[in-house]
Amino acid sequence: MDDEALTTVLAAARSAELLSCWRPRDWPDLAVELLLAGIDDPEIAELAGLPKSVTGWETDPLVVSLYDKHGVPLPDPDQAVTLLARLLATDLRRRPAAVTAPMIRMVARLAAAAPESVLANQCSYSEDYLDCDCVPKTVPDADLETELENLAPLTLPDSLVQLLARPLRSTLPLSQPPHGH
Repeated sequence: MDDEALTTVLAAARSAELLSCWRPRDWPDLAVELLLAGIDDPEIAELAGLPKSVTGWETDPLVVSLYDKHGVPLPDPDQAVTLLARLLATDLRRRPAAVTAPMIRMVARLAAAAPESVLANQCSYSEDYLDCDCVPKTVPDADLETELENLAPLTLPDSLVQLLARPLRSTLPLSQPPHGH
């Protein structure tokens, strides 16, 4: 894995942190995957050795050092939503979902943490009507789902995409919800 890919991984994790989709306990698994991908970094090695019960007190100094060392700035909420949407689109290309409009469903979860994001709010509005028969079929907007699914993919190994997408992917229903109100 090259430095650009590592920076993308760290930017995705930082975006997820900003939007409350990444917790300290997620760092050890990511660090192990980074070590397996050939990243030789003392902070990553230390993160990989931490238990799942780790807290921010233990991870924050290491993570801040990684962000500084690799030049990963704190994104604004709109940038964070867009990067996570690209991550989710990449994940869905590799592992399709069993429900309609999976991108809208997942990006909608970001609206509460990023109220200034037009994209997250548009998805949140559309999600309210995904499984409802009481509105015209122009809501939710099929073009929005297509636009989201066609976002530029992240060029990262599958194991890293899956791990980074896991917190939002876990919010999808396992089967298609029934229609109605």
